[in-house]
Amino acid sequence: MAKTIVIFLLLLPFAALPQPKINPGETVKTLAAKLGSYTAAHPVEKAYLQFDKAFYAAGDTIYFKAYITIGPEHKLSALSGILHVDLISPSDNIARSIKLPLTAGLARGDFALADTLAAGNYRIRAYTRWMRNTGEDCFFERTIPVGAITAPVRIAESGNFKQDKKNRPPLQKTDVQFLPEGGSLVNGNYTTIAFKAIGPDGLGKAVKGIVTDESGNQVCRFASAHLGMGAFSLVPQSGEVYKAEVTFADSTRATFELPKASDSGYTMSVNDTGADTIRIRVTAARGGTVRRLSLTARSGGIVYYTAENESDKRFFTAVIPKNKFPTGIVQFTLFSAQGEPLNERLVFVNRHDELKLNLNAAKQSHGPREKVEMSLEANNKDHQPVSGSFSVAVTDETKVPEDEDNENTILSDLLLTSDLKGYVEQPGYYFSHEDGKTRAALDLLMLTQATAVTRGSRR
Repeated sequence: MAKTIVIFLLLLPFAALPQPKINPGETVKTLAAKLGSYTAAHPVEKAYLQFDKAFYAAGDTIYFKAYITIGPEHKLSALSGILHVDLISPSDNIARSIKLPLTAGLARGDFALADTLAAGNYRIRAYTRWMRNTGEDCFFERTIPVGAITAPVRIAESGNFKQDKKNRPPLQKTDVQFLPEGGSLVNGNYTTIAFKAIGPDGLGKAVKGIVTDESGNQVCRFASAHLGMGAFSLVPQSGEVYKAEVTFADSTRATFELPKASDSGYTMSVNDTGADTIRIRVTAARGGTVRRLSLTARSGGIVYYTAENESDKRFFTAVIPKNKFPTGIVQFTLFSAQGEPLNERLVFVNRHDELKLNLNAAKQSHGPREKVEMSLEANNKDHQPVSGSFSVAVTDETKVPEDEDNENTILSDLLLTSDLKGYVEQPGYYFSHEDGKTRAALDLLMLTQATAVTRGSRR
């Protein structure tokens, strides 16, 4: 049975930018204006390459189409005229490098693989000269498994720790990271602590355990919910040292110290389980106030929401409609009166405004190398016809099986993984399923992948 894979271009999210300089005493409106000016002066290009297959054999040809977009409006870029594409060997050497002319942000190319090519996980890297201004973190990179002609067994690409060079060095044991929501753990404040267990292969591992205080009393239990990620709540008390006693799938155990809580500072709690709103609560430490704190929300580098608190209370709350933001990652940042960033939380907003595609084939079965004719109808969320640039690959599913959870599509790549540091396991899962469990898992990803890592000390 033949399977048709359709990939379509959507509005794309922002790339992480350095914070512009903020002067003490500036109002939130001035701060927002500076952030906007900085984004306008530093447009970010992104590259996405759509391949005809998920893996190849020696002697095959890798065909791809490239989309280059720019700026917060996510338009096809006219800034760069050349796209550099490298084929990198498993030994991290550039096997081939090509330069492709870009026409209105689009290009097509291919790599012909020699029959004698050694099997392994190759990488394809794509970038423009403009992207080099912000470093390799902004380059497109994808692992391409290549098998030998005599060994047709597929090499697993999604489970390879080397898929992302930005990963930490290989681990000898399963490591568990504990990350307070918003980046701060404050004594006396109710806080969500997310965690992620990562094995020696770089993949998430199922764990469970208990949290104990300095006297050995059990405070709470926890268990991972998805790919080694999970969360629990804690109200830390001054003078206490908390530990997590973790049990792994093979019944082995390890103890980790949780990050130490502070007697000062602020905590940020976000609830985005509502269909239409995001609820945020900022709480000061005991004896503190939230006066003159500013909250901003950015997506694609554009500031979509600002608020400045003038009360002398210990906390303030905000209820923000989700329709203020485009689909993608929204970055909430809490600033002090002096313009210093204090807490940060990322939230993924899905407006479900992707294109609606209707694909029809002229006939249901085809012979080998027979021309395949198809018609494609594209409509927006309001069911109005739209025009665009599309990539379509037709493959035999019995020979090139697809794994939607593990595949990185244009949706998962440009709306999600390109804005997160490190390797994201099963990126397609967050878009191929639409239920409460998936939304909860996506929020765990925002908590664990999008926050500065605070490691516990293993004992």
